[in-house]
Amino acid sequence: MIIDAHAHIGKLLSSKFTEDFKKNLDFLMDEMKDGGVDHALILAGCYEDETRNISTKSLIKLTAGISNVSVVGSIDILNYKENDLHELEQWLKDKSIVGVKLYTGYQHFYPNDERCNPVYRLCIKYNVPVIFHSGDTLAGYVENPKVKYSHPLNIDDVATDFSDLKIIIAHMGNPWLIDCAEIVYKNPNVYADISGLVVGDELGTPYGDLMRNRIKELITYVGSNKLLFGTDFPLCPLSSYVKFANSLDLPKEDQDDLFYKNTAKLFNLKV
Repeated sequence: MIIDAHAHIGKLLSSKFTEDFKKNLDFLMDEMKDGGVDHALILAGCYEDETRNISTKSLIKLTAGISNVSVVGSIDILNYKENDLHELEQWLKDKSIVGVKLYTGYQHFYPNDERCNPVYRLCIKYNVPVIFHSGDTLAGYVENPKVKYSHPLNIDDVATDFSDLKIIIAHMGNPWLIDCAEIVYKNPNVYADISGLVVGDELGTPYGDLMRNRIKELITYVGSNKLLFGTDFPLCPLSSYVKFANSLDLPKEDQDDLFYKNTAKLFNLKV
């Protein structure tokens, strides 16, 4: 069993993924089959403007009836209204979404911004995780991303003040991998995914070896029950990322934790 805990169907410029969301969803489904991925969590964008990424509402509609994908919703932290919170709660209540993604470095807010607190309380109420974009930001994806907002150390305040909130640090906070390890180690409610660490042909490069070693170090530091497999599709083909994860040569129990057990537990998935 393999669950991809971090996939997108947004439009990626200068690639075959630039046309529309439906085609990108079809590409994802094809790659899931080719890569042996049984279930995928697709992360929505935070804006109603769908120039580059798909909104939560549209993603729910597009994936309706597809049993092996789940939607992770989002919300525009800087501009949401009361009605947006009500809508988010309804999606959580009827299980249209299984978690909430927040885009710190892209939207320029810290995780402990008070505007986030109502979202955290909803996630606690419905027992779903919040995922923070953490670490490097994709240059050119949005105007003027700032990595100071996406440092994993910023998440410690939230993890401490909202100890019942399930938190996932996306991308292991790369390049601040040791900082990420400490936040995951210190806080029982914090996890990390390994998505987006290698892209394209980087698997067989010295950089790929570096990322492989960093994942192993984090498992040594915090244990296999704190890491989630994710790809950051379409930045990397699913089959390549499965190969990357298999190349870690983990014991079977640790591999099962990484590939599906931790994700199924955190997101309350019946797979």
